[in-house]
Amino acid sequence: MIARILCIILISCSAGLAQEPPTKLQTNSQNPHKLTGLITFAFYKDVEAAEDFYVNILGLKKSYHRPITRVFQVNEGAAIGLMDVSASPETKIVNNDMGFSFIVDDTKDVDRWYDYLKSKNVNIYATPSDGTRTPVRSVHFYDPEGYDIEIFAWLPGAQMIME
Repeated sequence: MIARILCIILISCSAGLAQEPPTKLQTNSQNPHKLTGLITFAFYKDVEAAEDFYVNILGLKKSYHRPITRVFQVNEGAAIGLMDVSASPETKIVNNDMGFSFIVDDTKDVDRWYDYLKSKNVNIYATPSDGTRTPVRSVHFYDPEGYDIEIFAWLPGAQMIME
């Protein structure tokens, strides 16, 4: 009788070992590995001018280069990718639908960036100011293709969500 119960238990347990598809993950051991980085891509008509801007004005380092794709590191886990629109001629570039926000450590850094960008004749459309809806100090400008770029720092006392 005990052998029969053990046999039923073993059969029941082994039936539960079948692999679940990724959409039905149930335990931590089945979860995929955590995301480790992010590359945000934007399309450019003049990828050479954009590369010059991101390297020589913003100081990003190129980490990948192909004739139609270039990637520039912001930090260990984040990068910006430039795609030459000639690789995808059907792509419509709508610059006002997209932009990049860069975070700096201190609100004084926002003002320093403003002075630096002004000295480089960057098209700045919003001088440094404190947000009214979001607790940040930021400066806004355009890259050579017209994408909206923001450099911001969280204001002291900004409440962050920590989980």
